[in-house]
Amino acid sequence: MTSVVDICNLALSNIRAGSINSLTESSLQAQQCSLKYPVIRDFLLRAHNWQFAHYIEPLALLTSDVFNWSYTYQYPTDCLGINRLIPNVEMFTQTDSNYRPRRIEDMYGPDLDRQIKYEVAVVDGVKVILANEAALRVDYRARVEDTSLFDPIFVMAFSWYLAAELAEPIIGGDKSSGLRSAAIAMYQQHVTTAEVEDANEQYSEQPQSDFITVRS
Repeated sequence: MTSVVDICNLALSNIRAGSINSLTESSLQAQQCSLKYPVIRDFLLRAHNWQFAHYIEPLALLTSDVFNWSYTYQYPTDCLGINRLIPNVEMFTQTDSNYRPRRIEDMYGPDLDRQIKYEVAVVDGVKVILANEAALRVDYRARVEDTSLFDPIFVMAFSWYLAAELAEPIIGGDKSSGLRSAAIAMYQQHVTTAEVEDANEQYSEQPQSDFITVRS
C-alpha cells in the first residue's frame, strides 16, 4: 500500500533530491514535504474529478432562513468542490433476504442531467448550500486522506506535481526551473491519462460512472 512517505519519496526522486523516512525528521526534504503535501493533495483532488474521490451524499437540512432561498443545507465537511446538486432518492432496493444498493443510473435516471440552482454562502459563520428544492443530494469532489484509496494514476500525478513544488525550495538555482517545468509536464500527462480512463468507465447513455462512491 502506498503511504504518504512513499508519495513524498516518489516526488523527491523525480527531482533527484534523496529520500526521507518520515515527515517528522529534521531534514529540509521532510520539512518541505510536511508543509506542501496536504495542500497539494487537496488542490489536486479539487482540480480533477477523480473517481475515488467522487461522492454523492444526502445534504443535511439546516434551520437558517436566508432571503430569496427556500432551503439551507450544511456544506459537507470533506467537500473540496461541488459538481452539482441532484434530487434525493431511495438508495436501496429490498430483496427477500436483505437490502442491496441500487445502481447509479437506476437511482437517478434523467435527473442526473437536470441542473438545480444553488449558491454556496457563509451564514452566521457557517458555510452552507442554498437551494429552492427540498431533499437534495450533493455530487462533489471529496477530501480523501486515506492513501489506500488513491488511484495509481492519482499517485503518479500527485508525485509529479509535488515534485514541481519541491524543486525550488530543495534544489534551488537555475536547475530548479527546468526540473519544475519537466515535472509539471509529467503531471499533465498523467491527468490526461486519468481523463481517458474515467471516460472508459462511464456508460455511454449516462454522464456518471458505476464507480462513484455513494454515501448515506
